[in-house]
Amino acid sequence: MYDACDAHEVSEPLGGRYRKRLDARRGNKPKKSDDQRDVCTPFNPAAFNFTKISNQREILARLPEYNVLTNRFPLFPGHMLLTAKALVPQQLSATHLSAIAPLVSHCGFSAYFNSWCASASVNHFHCHLIDELPPVAQLRLVTGPHVLGEPTLRPADYSGSCYVFGASQLGLVGRVVAAMQAENQPHNLLFTPLHIYVWPKPLQRPARSFELYPETVGGPELLGSFTVYTEGDYAALSAAAAEELVRINTAPLPKRLLSGGDVLSSEESDDASDEGMPPLKQQRTFGRKAAVRTCQSLDSVSLVNFLRSGSGLEAFSGPLPLAMSKSQMNLSGPLEVGS
Repeated sequence: MYDACDAHEVSEPLGGRYRKRLDARRGNKPKKSDDQRDVCTPFNPAAFNFTKISNQREILARLPEYNVLTNRFPLFPGHMLLTAKALVPQQLSATHLSAIAPLVSHCGFSAYFNSWCASASVNHFHCHLIDELPPVAQLRLVTGPHVLGEPTLRPADYSGSCYVFGASQLGLVGRVVAAMQAENQPHNLLFTPLHIYVWPKPLQRPARSFELYPETVGGPELLGSFTVYTEGDYAALSAAAAEELVRINTAPLPKRLLSGGDVLSSEESDDASDEGMPPLKQQRTFGRKAAVRTCQSLDSVSLVNFLRSGSGLEAFSGPLPLAMSKSQMNLSGPLEVGS
């Protein structure tokens, strides 16, 4: 195991919206299968899933419905996996959404999800937990299109298709995800304490994408972080290439979700601000400065201790994150972190 932000990482800003990283260790990760065709591919018990991990020390915390695992090939600080104990495929459901959003709201971490056909490599439900407010979430938000009649936001001057929902619009996000699943549209999501970012994607990766970048463009890249494994690829990756990669690897939502006449022109939406749109009710969270933080190079123990102690859960007015309560949490036994 290693920390993505240790002394072996080489990183620098890439234009004003992205960063590029050089980390040869990530190149040892097994490659994703290239035969992914259906977003809602059924779970295959014969294939690898997270109940089959050989090193039990990789399990940082055992929760009633989920486990928190180390990430053997991290891309972000404090990078961990939240995996379902149930043998279910890599598909977001209302249950998963209502677990992830409150957790992020209270621990200050962010989470991202890659659907099948959108950079996921294991067809067993999991999302990524990271101790960072990633670059895309630090961009100014402006008024976006209405989705199913409700207002959304989008990152200002962002080259790709990205729909940003308030934390209180979780039900709407669920309907959007269900529509993408029904139309076999791959997708990536980012959860922050205040917002949920949705990137619909084309089913086939554009050929041009391989010319610009050697890896699949998935959640990490859309969050604003491009990782390569060789010095040549690192030197070749430019801000213009990153902008093009984001543009060609995202797509609009299904037309039936977009209200006619509500999509603003580029000039109109760039001039608009989130102050001018109807206010989005937020889930109860800590103050913004406390709830979101940029990279602090923390290891995963910080979040695991949060989960195992129940720290801060008294402030939550709804169901407890991950369907757990202090009385249900497994507080017995040592906390073992793989090394």
